Amino acid sequence: MFNMKKLFGYSLYLKDRRTLVQELKSRISDNQLSTIISLNTLKLYQGSRDPFLEKTFQSGTHIIPDGQSIAFAEYLVHGNKISSISGAELMVELIRESCVSGYKIFFLGSPQQLLDRVELKIKQDYPQLIDKVAFQDGYYNVEKDEADVISRIAMFKPDFLFVAFGSPRKEEFIIKYHGQLNAKVIMGVGGSYEYFVGDVKLDPMTKKLGLRWLVRTIQDPRRLARRYAVCNSYFLFALSKEIVKSFKNRLRHA
Repeated sequence: MFNMKKLFGYSLYLKDRRTLVQELKSRISDNQLSTIISLNTLKLYQGSRDPFLEKTFQSGTHIIPDGQSIAFAEYLVHGNKISSISGAELMVELIRESCVSGYKIFFLGSPQQLLDRVELKIKQDYPQLIDKVAFQDGYYNVEKDEADVISRIAMFKPDFLFVAFGSPRKEEFIIKYHGQLNAKVIMGVGGSYEYFVGDVKLDPMTKKLGLRWLVRTIQDPRRLARRYAVCNSYFLFALSKEIVKSFKNRLRHA
């Protein structure tokens, strides 16, 4: 049975992706701001090392379990059987929903070459959206140009703002500026643009088994091997603490 207990200190979203999409649409209609944070082992580790970052990650209106490991932890600790919500798959579904409902989208971050490919795919697959999208690469001068970027986004008034900076830059940007952006839904998307244009494939079985991290490590071992070793080790440590804490709480209330 679903409950509101926190996992690792986070108020995790416990419903499925389709329900989340409907909730976001309802919040757009009600002019409510939504900020989506994708919780995975990297953010869990980063938050453990920096209280400010942890508070930043925890402040999203929707903290989704972006990874089977987080969904599995929720089951072990609280007994809730939930599905992980891939941030990349969620972004694509929101793009499709925008095509149907006429929402506006602002794509922020990543190199310009990748944004050009995102724009081309939208022209090919979602031509109804071409006048409802805008783009800004992530390689601008933060000190000199960020105020202009924020102003441009605010003038565009997107229903969905996808922020493809690295972590934790994207989460810090979302929390710092969300009140100035005139966006209804703001979501950090990491490498989701690559998934959208077809550079990255998400195998369903790999997702079910929680092994996407292993596939990504094999594809880019120099960049990711140490990161996943550290983050996954911390996750196992943190999970053991959560299980012990949950067990003690059950004994106390038995």
